[in-house]
Amino acid sequence: MAPRRCPVKRFALALVLAPLALAPVARAGSVRPTEVKKAFKSRNPDKAREVLERLRGELDKRTVETVFKNALRLKPLGLYDDLVATLRTAEGDALEAVIKVARKDKRGDLRFLAVDALGKNPAPEAERTLAEAVKKDRDAPVRVLAVRLLGQRATTTAVDALIPLLAEFEGDPKQDRLVREINAALQNLTGQELSVAQDWKNYWDNNKDRWTKPEDHAPGTTKTRGTVLDRMKKQRPAELKTLTRMRQSELIVIKGNDRVESVLKALKLKHRVITREEFEKLELKPDEQTLLFNCPGKAQLSEQGIQKVRAFVAAGGYIFCSDWELGKTLAKAFPEVVTFLRESPRSDSPKDTRIRPFPEAAEHPLMRDVFPLNTWESSEGMAWKLEGRSHMVKEGPGITRLITCPDLKSLGSTCVAFTFAYTSEGGGRPVTGRRPPKRPPGRVLWVSSHFKLQKDPKSDGFALQQLLLNFILDKQEQRRKLRAVGGAK
Repeated sequence: MAPRRCPVKRFALALVLAPLALAPVARAGSVRPTEVKKAFKSRNPDKAREVLERLRGELDKRTVETVFKNALRLKPLGLYDDLVATLRTAEGDALEAVIKVARKDKRGDLRFLAVDALGKNPAPEAERTLAEAVKKDRDAPVRVLAVRLLGQRATTTAVDALIPLLAEFEGDPKQDRLVREINAALQNLTGQELSVAQDWKNYWDNNKDRWTKPEDHAPGTTKTRGTVLDRMKKQRPAELKTLTRMRQSELIVIKGNDRVESVLKALKLKHRVITREEFEKLELKPDEQTLLFNCPGKAQLSEQGIQKVRAFVAAGGYIFCSDWELGKTLAKAFPEVVTFLRESPRSDSPKDTRIRPFPEAAEHPLMRDVFPLNTWESSEGMAWKLEGRSHMVKEGPGITRLITCPDLKSLGSTCVAFTFAYTSEGGGRPVTGRRPPKRPPGRVLWVSSHFKLQKDPKSDGFALQQLLLNFILDKQEQRRKLRAVGGAK
């Protein structure tokens, strides 16, 4: 006869085994927070990437918190896209943890990452957090990113969120860039080219029930810089369409010692190329045209040509020019605004010079995407090649400085790109913003560098090309404003 087991021992054994029976079986791909921390601290990109891949679809609140707590360790490793791809899969309490970072974290880099992760998350609360970031976040890159992600969601609720935001910001000159981003997002979602909140509201009230998802809705990325066209297709598709629809007569290139026409051809933008002699005789249309002057070299406009430049801008025209055009044209046509300072020292070959935005110009509409929006992508290595004897401007209150080159400090000016608006109301004068003109003014953009010198489409060439495209788009925005007051076709 088999011995009987003590009932007390059987009960004790049951108590020990019960929690094990009730505990959930760990999923094959699950990763503990300690493993995440160890992989991130290793600074080994392969180990960190492997852990991030295993985390996808397996996130919980604790692992999300651990990822964010240690994410900045990965900044030098180029794993930003991997972080976004993993955090994008958050659901339930894991999603709540991502939203908490987007709303409350003090570090802008982490809020940027959290907002980017929410962009493709289909949850309604993710979309609401994006709209909240546009309205409340204190960092401009986060707000701009949130707008662009809303513009890529292809939902009626995204349009519902963007129109009130536009109404809130469009009266504030300091929010000009954000207003343009919101308009671009709405254009991307609807295919319409409106620019005033009330017009958007009227359109949406009448068309919301018939709205269909936009075709070719390209997913965006904030990490892979690519070429200018790559970025425009992904981040600003509506504006790219605006550029491709322009007529040949709207972009006039004046020949010189650079090749801006080669850039326009590569970007597939229709344009017309003329000589300086032909410019002197050409009938201009300031309301429609942007003139692109290549560096003149030894050539020089006549006095009549100089006055033609002044009159064109005063009547609302846009002029892009570079290098020696500063002393040979701008300083003569706009002496109350532009002062030629000096030439840089002679040099046998172009030199790489570090560039960065002037702090006050970082959010200027012309600077959109000239430098990386993504705070995880450094612009410290960006440089332009500048030739010897480049013209330099005396920095004064009439110009808006855009890009600085600290390497030039000893020469008396670090400004290598500037702009100014100009109007003929009450006599020609620069527009400082204190008293807005009755109609949008003309504008000039000058850069020290040459397109032919910038060989890297992902850095130096990217910055210069994007600056040019922003300027051309700014003219199209001006035309919309003119049409609104009945001043342009």
